[in-house]
Amino acid sequence: MPKIKHIAVVGAGIVGLSSALWLQRAGFKVTIIDPMEPGAATSYGNAGVLAGFARLPFTRFSMLCKIPGMLIDKDSPLSLARHYVPELIPYGWNYFKSCFRYKKMRHALTELQSKAWEADQVLLNESGGHSLIRSEGSLGLFSSQSGIEKAKKGEILERQGQGVNIELFDPAMIREMEPSLEPFYAGGIYYPDTRFTISPIELSRCYTRHFLDNGGCIVREKVNFINPDDQGIEVQTSLQRLQFDHLVIAAGVASKHLAAQLGVKVPLVNERGYHLSIEKEGKSLSRPIAWLENAVFLAPINNGIRLAGTAEFADENAPPNRERINCMKRHAHTMLGDNLDFTSKWVGSRPSTPDSLPVIGSLLNDQRITLAFGHGHLGLTLSAITGQLVSEIVQGQKPSVDLESFSPYRFS
Repeated sequence: MPKIKHIAVVGAGIVGLSSALWLQRAGFKVTIIDPMEPGAATSYGNAGVLAGFARLPFTRFSMLCKIPGMLIDKDSPLSLARHYVPELIPYGWNYFKSCFRYKKMRHALTELQSKAWEADQVLLNESGGHSLIRSEGSLGLFSSQSGIEKAKKGEILERQGQGVNIELFDPAMIREMEPSLEPFYAGGIYYPDTRFTISPIELSRCYTRHFLDNGGCIVREKVNFINPDDQGIEVQTSLQRLQFDHLVIAAGVASKHLAAQLGVKVPLVNERGYHLSIEKEGKSLSRPIAWLENAVFLAPINNGIRLAGTAEFADENAPPNRERINCMKRHAHTMLGDNLDFTSKWVGSRPSTPDSLPVIGSLLNDQRITLAFGHGHLGLTLSAITGQLVSEIVQGQKPSVDLESFSPYRFS
């Protein structure tokens, strides 16, 4: 195989940035291509949690049974736009089939998570991003005692079996730890090892500065077409044609179309998430806090509070759903009380796969193209380890994690 000199990374979200940094530190010349500012799309709006505890795939029969009821409950974290139903047919069929592989998927996600923080440390050390990271743990709260008891017999035991450090907290312990919360909770769980960033966008900017300072190049254009030939990988953008030795596709939801051009059909969908920025005098949080029944997170972001969450299956460019926003405001009032000042709102599309696992691997018919997308709710959490794996693939090294479960062809 000819020596690789110049690599393009399509996508400037946190996964693309992390991949570019790992490739750059391996000695490659790297160009990032994306029409938007690095980190300004889906990577901008998350809760900032490096969720090392998230090792259970959403794809399981117990969750499948809940979906019909969640879709008719206006306060549930799940909603579906009617216009998006045709897109969900292949996703839904593969979701059902993937439920039979739950234990295998859980093992794969656990293995990936076990390497994630070590990979984060490498990028944080080299970029100087540690100032944006806090190590105060996170809380997951239940609003009912029945929810706690069910979790004790189910997910808590499962997570502990995966090596996740968990402590059970009663209401008094929670109140002492986070006095700004309203007493909506019956109890909860504390993840002492969880880390988070106080600004997802600043972390992306930190990585971007390090990338540019070390000779990286960013092309702010949209990729329209990819043409592999004997000379290399030709990339047709909205303004020009560029030639590379290797290509990495890490473009979030846009990766589906680009991969399809190359003969790889992944049933990737847009799972939209929302966030609200909240200000209230006298209210502050020390760590991310999840209301588990409603799948929303409160997080301390930039000296304010961000409420993030929900899962809305809809077209990427559909207008924000007012019902989703109002639902989140109700949750915010329950968690933080009245007289909240909602200073901004945001919506973005998570790239979600039917089996809750990202796509990581090269094309079978062209090893010069590597795919790295579909991280769903764990883009920030798994970004650095994904970048490390991309670098290992490109260099022809044995990957640090068995990539069979993350194959681009697993849905074929």
